[in-house]
Amino acid sequence: MQPMSTEADARILIDRLLEQAGWCITNKAQVSTEEAAADGRADYLLKDTRSRPLAVLEAKRFAVDPYTAKEQAKAYALTLKAPFVILSNGQEHYFWDYTDGDARPVMGFPSQADLERRANIKVHRKGDIRQSLSLQPLPHRFDFKGEEVEARPYQLECLKKADDALIAGRRRMLFEMATGTGKTLTIAMLMKRWLQTAIISRVLFLVDRIELAKQAKETFDEYLRDWPTVILYGGKRSLEGQIVVGTLDTIATQLGGNGFGHGYFDLVVTDECHRSIYNTHRATLGHFDAIHVGLTATPNPGELHFISEHERRLVRNTYIFFDCWDAAKKEGRPTFEYGIQRGINDGYLTKYRVYHAESVLTFEGAEWEDEEIKPGAWGRDVESEDRLKTILQEYYAADAERARVRPRKTIVFAVSEKQASILVRLFNKLLSDEDCLRIAGQINRSPSEVRQSFAKKITCYTNNGNPKPIIDEFKYDPLPLIAVSVDMLDTGYDQKDIENLIMLRPTKSPIKYAQMRGRGSRLCPKIGKEEFIIYDFVGNSKRFNDPGERYDKPKLVGVSPGLRPAETGEIEEGDVPQPETGTTYPEGGHREFLTIAEGSLDDEIRSREIILVGPEGLAMDRKTYREEWEKKVVELKRTDPAVEKIFRGEELADDEWEALARRLNSPRHYFNEETLRRAFEQPTGSLTDFIRVALGLDHFLTRDERIEKAFNAWVSEHSSSINPAQAQMLRLLKARVMTGEEITMRLFSQPPFSLWGGLTRMEQLFGKEQLLEMVDELNALLAA
Repeated sequence: MQPMSTEADARILIDRLLEQAGWCITNKAQVSTEEAAADGRADYLLKDTRSRPLAVLEAKRFAVDPYTAKEQAKAYALTLKAPFVILSNGQEHYFWDYTDGDARPVMGFPSQADLERRANIKVHRKGDIRQSLSLQPLPHRFDFKGEEVEARPYQLECLKKADDALIAGRRRMLFEMATGTGKTLTIAMLMKRWLQTAIISRVLFLVDRIELAKQAKETFDEYLRDWPTVILYGGKRSLEGQIVVGTLDTIATQLGGNGFGHGYFDLVVTDECHRSIYNTHRATLGHFDAIHVGLTATPNPGELHFISEHERRLVRNTYIFFDCWDAAKKEGRPTFEYGIQRGINDGYLTKYRVYHAESVLTFEGAEWEDEEIKPGAWGRDVESEDRLKTILQEYYAADAERARVRPRKTIVFAVSEKQASILVRLFNKLLSDEDCLRIAGQINRSPSEVRQSFAKKITCYTNNGNPKPIIDEFKYDPLPLIAVSVDMLDTGYDQKDIENLIMLRPTKSPIKYAQMRGRGSRLCPKIGKEEFIIYDFVGNSKRFNDPGERYDKPKLVGVSPGLRPAETGEIEEGDVPQPETGTTYPEGGHREFLTIAEGSLDDEIRSREIILVGPEGLAMDRKTYREEWEKKVVELKRTDPAVEKIFRGEELADDEWEALARRLNSPRHYFNEETLRRAFEQPTGSLTDFIRVALGLDHFLTRDERIEKAFNAWVSEHSSSINPAQAQMLRLLKARVMTGEEITMRLFSQPPFSLWGGLTRMEQLFGKEQLLEMVDELNALLAA
């Protein structure tokens, strides 16, 4: 039987942790024990360099939750005039600034210097946090980069929300702001406000690429010039700056020991935090006992079924880390949110539309040397010059009218280095003589320069691994007009005059899609930019309005060049290999990227359409639209007689309904049955239904609940003819139905069905005709 642990056992660990944090536990001028206080004795009293009390450390044995010792330790701290309390059982620890909020879990103890600095900050405040912030006016106007700037209303709203959260004792916050709305400047405004009010004195700003660190430092150097900013490149930690900017990977190597202690920073800001809250990076963030602010341009997707399971966990974990996950509704509730649709409506972002075109090869694949090239292989393992030529000529034709007005800066999102090289060559080659001469005149360059530099590749391999000069050319010079990028310009790249985005890189990630889309959303009055256009040749935009995706067996057969085709599936997020990587085959064969030469494999555009992005945006953006609707109805409940009658359960006359529908369908929101049905995914909902739900008088079934209910009803209808073996396969099928994707016969040849006999077994159990009929019926359920 294990002996019961004692407080002395816990103290052994506590002593060790204090020493690791730099405390000399044998020096009574730093650490004294059993200090008489209130009705007892404080286990430890930590002192500053002048031996004044800093913190009471209350020790408990392993089996006791140290949080339960709060009041006892606070009484000791008040008696000894120590501003802080630390609670620990040697394994779990809490830090408590008892005048500002509740005790919070920490991963370790602060150093003497950090604790003393925090005590000094409090001395310089004018009252408590609320009083100190109330005395500091919001920055309505300020100088920035040589101009007088007026703060935008949503930026001031963000500052107020952050202040309120801090006053309420919240230590973790999440700001979701669309690309182009000034996230970095907004956080700089917040940092300055909190530095001025002595809420904080040291800041860590985390990014995932060093280029983004440099961009952030430029903003901080300008707006926060009184607080030095340094970039941490690695090696020894920098003690020169009150604001440290660095990558997560670099900071992760600088923790503990001679590196950054748990209390070194008072504020930790994580940029693009959706990409950071995982694995070791989550532990890196958790190391710091600080106010944590997450920044992201990615919306909390309105329809979570668009997200893969990996991304679902990533999003959920982000909201959990920043204490804003609503477990009941299974969605994040950020501290502040300003999405792309709201930005467009308010006139701070550029509106956009989508030109969607499908080539046969792109969506149907092909056969090459008697083997199948699946649609997802294009650009990754294999490429057809005919396919890219068809797509580029479609783009040139679709953009011809706009191009005559002025040349448009364009980003092309490519899959791989090899595909990008082909694209650049074809863009320059396919530019018509007429366009070449016209552009030369428009930008005052020779036709020869235009022909050779119209498009350029920007990847991590560009210019011998130094792409910055080419990026600067694209940004500041007339040429190139087209930048073909592979994972370089899709996040954190700020160029206001981008007017065209060409999507050749498929993605199933709404996070990735939102990042790519954001490259075009900034305003640029200098060139008269009124909109940007997404030329989508891989179905990304449609994917986030309709999750159903078809797969067709290849219908085109090309001439064999004597090389093996790619054997691959569809591109999944984050599954784009490095250019040097070949493809490994089941039989052990190996080959490099395959380029199918022009003239070998014909392609053509099978469909084209303009997708007008409605006021509710794409499905991934609908959350904001739904929230605006609910807010509007609650507001009308107080002011609109018709809505008041609905709330009381009274019927409206026809003319009352017509008048109410007109009032709701204003140019600002376009609240009507059609858009509400799409936004709420309720294909049969009426205006009455949507109003009643917004007022809390009723509720809709979720999409998953509707699908499950329909599936169960379908099974019940057929229950008399279903035997146990069929029931087992239907249970497997239910999981697939719940994803909302179209059911095809091909599905039964894949796991988990293939593990139980696959398509052959399904046809044996149900009969071939009945199985086809069953698939049609289930797809009809999904479409309803």
